[in-house]
Amino acid sequence: MEEGLFHVPASRVLEDGADPYVIVIPPPNVTSVLHMGHGLNNTVQDVLIRWRRMQGRAAAWIPGTDHAGIATQNVVERQLAQDEEKTRFDVGRDAFLERVWAFVDATGGQILEQLKAVGCSCDWERTRFTLDPGLSGAVREVFVRLYEKGLVYRGEYIINWCPRCSTALSNEEAEGSEIDGHLHHLRYPIAEDSWDRAARAKEAGAEAIVRSDEGGWHLTVSTTRPETMLGDTGVAVHPDDGRYEALVGGHVLLPLAGRTLPIVADDWVDPEFGTGMVKVTPAHDANDFDIAERTGLDVLNILSADAHLNDQVPEPFRGLDRFEARRAVVEALEKEGLYLGEEPHRHTVPRCYRCDTVVEPRLSEQWFVRMRPLAEPALQASREGEIRFHPPRWTKVYESWLEGIRDWCISRQLWWGHRIPVWYCGEEGCGEMMVLRDDPERCGACGSAALEQDPDVLDTWFSSWLWPFSVFGWPEEGDDLEAFYPGHALVTAPEILFFWVARMIMAGYEFRGEAPFRDVFLHGTVRDARGRKMSKSLGNGIDPIEVVDRFGADALRYTVLSMCGVGTDIHLDHEDLDAAFAPGRNFANKLWNAGRFTLMSVGDDPVRTVEEVADALQPADRWILSRLSRTAEAMTGELERFRLHEVVDRIHHYFWGDFADWYLEVVKTRLRGEEGDESREAARAVLVEVFDGILRLLHPLVPFVTEHLWDRIPWPEGKERPRRLVLAAWPRRRPDWEDSEAEAAFSDFQELVTVVRSLRKEYGVGEGAPVRLVLEECPEARRLALGDERARLQELARVEELVFGDGREKGIGATAVLRDGTEVFLPLEGLVDIKRERDRLRKEVGRLEQQLEGAERKLANDSFVTRAPEDVVQKERDKAAVFRDQRDKLLDKLAVLEAS
Repeated sequence: MEEGLFHVPASRVLEDGADPYVIVIPPPNVTSVLHMGHGLNNTVQDVLIRWRRMQGRAAAWIPGTDHAGIATQNVVERQLAQDEEKTRFDVGRDAFLERVWAFVDATGGQILEQLKAVGCSCDWERTRFTLDPGLSGAVREVFVRLYEKGLVYRGEYIINWCPRCSTALSNEEAEGSEIDGHLHHLRYPIAEDSWDRAARAKEAGAEAIVRSDEGGWHLTVSTTRPETMLGDTGVAVHPDDGRYEALVGGHVLLPLAGRTLPIVADDWVDPEFGTGMVKVTPAHDANDFDIAERTGLDVLNILSADAHLNDQVPEPFRGLDRFEARRAVVEALEKEGLYLGEEPHRHTVPRCYRCDTVVEPRLSEQWFVRMRPLAEPALQASREGEIRFHPPRWTKVYESWLEGIRDWCISRQLWWGHRIPVWYCGEEGCGEMMVLRDDPERCGACGSAALEQDPDVLDTWFSSWLWPFSVFGWPEEGDDLEAFYPGHALVTAPEILFFWVARMIMAGYEFRGEAPFRDVFLHGTVRDARGRKMSKSLGNGIDPIEVVDRFGADALRYTVLSMCGVGTDIHLDHEDLDAAFAPGRNFANKLWNAGRFTLMSVGDDPVRTVEEVADALQPADRWILSRLSRTAEAMTGELERFRLHEVVDRIHHYFWGDFADWYLEVVKTRLRGEEGDESREAARAVLVEVFDGILRLLHPLVPFVTEHLWDRIPWPEGKERPRRLVLAAWPRRRPDWEDSEAEAAFSDFQELVTVVRSLRKEYGVGEGAPVRLVLEECPEARRLALGDERARLQELARVEELVFGDGREKGIGATAVLRDGTEVFLPLEGLVDIKRERDRLRKEVGRLEQQLEGAERKLANDSFVTRAPEDVVQKERDKAAVFRDQRDKLLDKLAVLEAS
């Protein structure tokens, strides 16, 4: 950061011809603090940016924050209430906005500083905020353009209303969650002028039409919200439902209110659901509103903005909260004998995505965007492969949403945000409405200065959907826009696929004529050990900064990346951070220790290049270089496919398995000079080359420890050293290094060492005790390869003597067979106390025989097998199988020791 290495000037693309690679950050809320979702999301982005930067591309990662209308205003409103016992209306709009800006100025940069602590290599000089003047200008430009095209309009419609936030919400902001509720059955009296219709409907098979003892008729409707019946303006049936054909045109009496409601026919009604009749509440249900539009029913709003019943309802219910009113309506209907009871009913209830309040469908005049014309290019882009989703299953979800897209309600009854650029003339007799890019001073029609701006602000997402090009100065056509738009990848969570991703794609095609990015990587959700999504309310969150403070940023990054399988969620135990982040902490420690050993072993003497020592390379050198080439190629391929888990797996296997566990071990004697100066110099050259490659491959994943170690690697004279690891070239495949024979030979060597170690451990041969090893039926290729590796066998397996036998080797010993048929014989006489080991094994076999006998006796008991729970019986079977397997293995060992 101090050296400006994360900043990319546009000239690098426009003048130097560098290939750009651009990611725009999903802007966190300006008042947010970092949580593990941010930690995962931004780590993935940083991996991609660092990788592409090392590939030589002009990698620009644009950071910034979102003004977050509802969330930020809610925070300041709560502060105002707690500190001064005032509402925003008490202080007024201008004074309230001053307080919000002061709050944002004081706290708004916190999350960006936290992202830096995690290692995010953003182009911090290009940090943006959705309420910056330039981005605000883009918002106005878009609103006016869409209005001029007839795609922005003002209309009265049923919208999602949050009583807590006192604002409209888009469909995507009203998150539906299933609950176990109740379906209430209500009885409505049929008006006397429609009794003959009721009688004919009854004859036609309408079972929901019932005659009362007094001679009148009733019909039954069902609802999950009984309180809304006070706003009913009709009852609807399907026009082709023969049961109710006679009722259409008739009337019912609305209980408790005494109003007369018409019975209408509409195709939306499902004859198979319930009784086939529905109550119609146009002001409080979107489908009912559509029915009213088609049939001419009245629209009656019975709820206030804070979800209390208003003066449109009978006196006893006025002022009641909607849930209080539900109970009161049910009680009142019961008294009149018009409540038929309730039944359990699982259904979806929408809640505000910010405050979790149950959302209320409410008739309101709002501003909308016509989405279908905008959706068509975005839909076509997916179908034709211009937009690619990772994992691919999200493609269908995205396309299905666009196919059924509804108009977007973009106005919000808030003060914090982009105020809608519409002005109304207050001059009597004028009534002009002006939609303008710049604030007007006078009415364009009458010249009056009596202008009032629309009080509402735009949905937060209305600025966010422009993010990929507004951050580069659009609508101005500058160098940044030319160099860095369109971008390349977007990394985000599936939860905002509709809120943000789809809308950005639509905006890209509408205002720039092309998609804002090519690839969309939708990573999983961070959950706790029980599978619950982390949240403040559950108290199961993890503070990434606490993790960084305790274990380092690299430990956090490596842990989440190692779990980041495509399409899978990440589970972390918030109650045991040591265990949760052990994978990353252990890996970082291993890298640090291996690095210190490498640097200490190489020393400070001048080091040569691999090319300069090519004639002195040993099989292990050729093997580790070949594996480096293949690992670099494999990691590049996995990164291109956004398979982060596989990326981690590849480098873990190479660094920890091939390099640390094997190469560092086999090269020790050479580094000590025990095999001559030429061999030592070759080993040093390869060690530097390979460790440099490892640090480069690991750098996008764990940038801090790799940078620290890389700065201390000695460099061959005459070979140009990159300025910093962050700018070092990403390793590429080196066909000249790839050596299948060396890999096969070293694999054979690894197999032999592993087998010998296993036999030593199995028969209790001390780690330091030298052994004699006999190989029977050994192919010539293995003989030749092992001839050069006797020193390595001595170092790694303590094989003091290696003998290629002729089948005449006798005595007590442990045996194994290798992949190629080679028989391994490890003489045990003189290495272990044979008699003592036999006695121990016989005793252990006896103990297992007793346990096995007890388990088999239980399983032979028909009463136990038939009466005990199946899981208990299966557990006993499993125990018997384990005892049998352990006994058989010990018997095999005993047979070896008894052969003489």
